[in-house]
Amino acid sequence: MSLTRTSNIDDSTGKCVFGIKKYWDDMYNGNGDRPADKYSWYSGWEEIKPFWLDLVPDKSSQILVAGIGNDIVPVQMFDEGWNNMIAFDYSDAAVERAKTLFSDRNVNIFQADARDLPLNDGSIDTTFDKGTLDAIYIHSIEAFKESISELERVTVSGGKVVSISNVIPSDVISEAFDENKWETIHDGGLAFAENGGVTIDLGANLYSWRRRK
Repeated sequence: MSLTRTSNIDDSTGKCVFGIKKYWDDMYNGNGDRPADKYSWYSGWEEIKPFWLDLVPDKSSQILVAGIGNDIVPVQMFDEGWNNMIAFDYSDAAVERAKTLFSDRNVNIFQADARDLPLNDGSIDTTFDKGTLDAIYIHSIEAFKESISELERVTVSGGKVVSISNVIPSDVISEAFDENKWETIHDGGLAFAENGGVTIDLGANLYSWRRRK
C-alpha cells in the first residue's frame, strides 16, 4: 500500500490525510477507510525477514518499533525471537490496538511523539520503521528532520535504523542521515538478502544505516 502526497487529500485542510493525526485516530477507532483490527502497510514479515536476518542477527538486540499502529509484522518478529522489543505510536488508539495484537507478550508499548521519545541516549540497538517516517514527512519536512535527530540520539554507537519507505525522495532521506554520523547499508536501490530475498518484494524501498562509532 502506497502513501502519497497527491492522493487521499482532506478537503477541509488541503493536506494529505496521512499527515493528519485525526486520520490515524479515526482509523484505529474503527471509523477509517482501512481495517481497525489489523493492517500492514507495504510488505509482510515473510518479505522483510530475509533482510532483517542480515541486519539484526542478534536476537537479543533492543528493538524499537516506530509508529507501531495495528501492523502484525512486529508481533511476528517478536514470535521469531526478537523479543527484546519496545514500541510507540503517537495515536492513543493505535497503542491500544497494538496492545491487543501483542496480547500477553511482554512488550512495552507507549504513546509518544517521534520527535520527543521518552528514551535514554544510546539505548536502542535497532529501530524498525515501516511507513512511519513517510507519514511524518507528509506532515512536514521539519517534523521529519526532528524525528531523524531523535533517532540519532537514542541509537547506540554501532546501532541501526531500518526503514521501509515509499514516499520520501531518496535524496531527502539519504541527506537526513548525516554521513558523518551514519554509514549507509541500504540506499533504497535494488538489493538482495544473503538467502535470496529481493527488495522488489517489499512493495517499497529499503533503507538502513549504522550509527558510526
